[in-house]
Amino acid sequence: MEKDVIVDLDSVAVRFTAEGKISVIDAIRAVGGSEHPWTVWKNLKTNHPEILDHCEDYSFQKQGSVPVADSEGWDKICAVLFEYLPDFCSP
Repeated sequence: MEKDVIVDLDSVAVRFTAEGKISVIDAIRAVGGSEHPWTVWKNLKTNHPEILDHCEDYSFQKQGSVPVADSEGWDKICAVLFEYLPDFCSP
């Protein structure tokens, strides 16, 4: 059985499933430097519910369920993510 993988990106642990799907919450935290990735995720889901078609819930080693996405799903999320990360949208 393959194991989940954790990659350290700028001191932020980003979890991947054995199949290569990324933890959306971890990725939002890493990409946006957000201290509130669950709030960003909630806003994304509310305003862009179509991204849920590309996500599924996954439990990383008894740590609770989080949304994960494959590379296509993450691309869809990234297309709208920066609207919700004001630090990256500021001049």
